[in-house]
Amino acid sequence: MKKLSSVRRALGVLLLMVAGDALAAPCLIFVHGKQTDTNTYTSYTAARNYWVNGSDDFVRTATKNYQASYYVVGYNGTKPYWEAESAGEVANEIVNATNGGSDGGGNSCAQTYAQGGTFWIVAHSMGGVITDYILGNNDSSDPNYNYNGPYDLVASRVSMAITTGGAHRGSEGADAVCGQSSGGCNWFAGWIQSCDDATWWLRSSNDVQVRTYASAPAKNIYLTGGYEAIFGASACLSGEDDGVVQYASIFACDGSAGASYNNSNACGNNYKQEVSGFFNLDAAHENHGDERDDSDSDTRRQIPDGIWTCSGTSCAPNTQVQSSMTTAKFISILY
Repeated sequence: MKKLSSVRRALGVLLLMVAGDALAAPCLIFVHGKQTDTNTYTSYTAARNYWVNGSDDFVRTATKNYQASYYVVGYNGTKPYWEAESAGEVANEIVNATNGGSDGGGNSCAQTYAQGGTFWIVAHSMGGVITDYILGNNDSSDPNYNYNGPYDLVASRVSMAITTGGAHRGSEGADAVCGQSSGGCNWFAGWIQSCDDATWWLRSSNDVQVRTYASAPAKNIYLTGGYEAIFGASACLSGEDDGVVQYASIFACDGSAGASYNNSNACGNNYKQEVSGFFNLDAAHENHGDERDDSDSDTRRQIPDGIWTCSGTSCAPNTQVQSSMTTAKFISILY
């Protein structure tokens, strides 16, 4: 039998340490991914709808039909991950959430930080990069300490982060959009999107990657992502991918951002982009859109150093651990 018992025990210990109550549900703080316009920055409805597809709703499922409290962040997804309207805005909103403030839709965390509340960041795509930047620049010794927001307060108040389809090492898809892939991929990507500022800073080149501008995260970042290819787009990505981001980036691997990984050999917890702070969860048969809108209840598989157990020990990599479970549902069983 495939179980999550080990990770739930680990997260229960975390909750006990932070909140004093292992049964207390965390407040989930949702951070969306890159955008081609500023709608999620100017409109709460747009930010909330990022997580929705028809009747499917990631936030509703991840919060167990709103039994857990939540806060939806909106920021300018057209800006580079490190700018004031992106990382700075996200940091300020997270502090607002932990102070008991409401998001644009009137949602607030059940308990404030001062009251002993527990807070988890749930980030998709570029939201993962922003999370890396904030949590990796919380100390005066970090390269961009409190660059444009209260990063230190965020790091002191959140317990952990979960990223789904995070572009931690950049996207080879962004390389193609910006004309830095093979000719066919460049041509194909050019029809889909332009190389705006945010995309330029999401390339897989080391000179733009968050690891160059941040230290190891102050709080653990747990990694999951998809392996459902998108026709055409996935041909331009290395190894398994979700149609937008390759595994080397989703799982924050050290070495080449274009390394070819799959569910059997994805980098383990000792080979990450930073010396500490990144941990594998699992992988899902979801594409980049499915990861954030709860629309594809499909198979999930173990990856190296993943959290699923089989008969009391860690499941072998590539073991199918669930036959029908979305990432939102997966997050909901972690607390």
